Amino acid sequence: MMSINTEDVSEPSSPDTPFDDTDLLNPAVNDDVTAQLAAAGPIGVAAAAAIATGKKRKRPHSFETNPSIRKRIQKRLLRKLKNVIDEYTTRVGQQAVVLCCTPGKTDNNFKVFGAAPLENVIRQAKGMLMNELQEALNHQAPKLDRDNSNQFELPPLVIEGIPTPVDKMTQAQLRAFIPLMLKYSTGRGKPGWGKESCRPVWWPSDLPWANVRSDVRSEEDKNKVSWTHALRTIVKNCYKHHAREDLLPEFNEDKEKDQQLQHANLLPTHTVVQTVPNEDGTFSLIQVDTGSTVATLTDVSQLQAMQGINYNPYRFSNSLPAKGTNVSRGSSPPSKVL
Repeated sequence: MMSINTEDVSEPSSPDTPFDDTDLLNPAVNDDVTAQLAAAGPIGVAAAAAIATGKKRKRPHSFETNPSIRKRIQKRLLRKLKNVIDEYTTRVGQQAVVLCCTPGKTDNNFKVFGAAPLENVIRQAKGMLMNELQEALNHQAPKLDRDNSNQFELPPLVIEGIPTPVDKMTQAQLRAFIPLMLKYSTGRGKPGWGKESCRPVWWPSDLPWANVRSDVRSEEDKNKVSWTHALRTIVKNCYKHHAREDLLPEFNEDKEKDQQLQHANLLPTHTVVQTVPNEDGTFSLIQVDTGSTVATLTDVSQLQAMQGINYNPYRFSNSLPAKGTNVSRGSSPPSKVL
């Protein structure tokens, strides 16, 4: 949010018509992402309302369902916002701030930066602003039918208030979540690691019944399946066994991205694709000989899912590929276009 302390603003905050925030989370006008977020509690409702605002204003962006990528995007955009607000206040000479709020979160739920003294005024009004925002969100929150008396109770897959698909959970998140899941599934306070009598029937037969905080499998098994993938299988087995797949978040946008990757895998061997960074932090794979977009990726790790793609991990691991970098299917690692 940008607050501008002026009585003479050349343009309205919304250049078209005054923004109407009524029925922001109306199920009839929202997609499955905002619907699942809104059903996850206060933090999810706040996120869904923010996303619905952007969609109502016809912004081209979409919600990032991968928590690791979302955190990286958040840090990058906050740095950009800080630079923009500093430039604005200095060059225009107005009191302006950027305010980010997360109602329902206990810590790090209020961030404000910009020109003083407005920044201090907003910071001192934190309590009032958060209460007003929470009240406004309560009016937006959809009425949910939570009558699950005939269903087995398992914890929803919600990370920091946001529904998170199993395949997007990190290894650390999975290691922390599985013991909680076991309490619901077995009804015991402790898992009873190592005791075969305590091993659930749905536990994967090829995985040892041992504390998930460490991987005690043989080196051969470790090379076959990553520990993160094994932990995800444990979670999926549990929810399928108790017929609670309805608690496993799944977003249609993720399916579309998977279809793009499958399409990219159908490219002929030795097809050369060029990486082109996009302004929203994603990057496109362009087939050089046709000029068509093969896929739009949100994270460089997705290249690993494309069979036959060789790439230089040192080039891709910590930053987006440089514009003009070529990646070849079934050929040597990428080289810079001269």
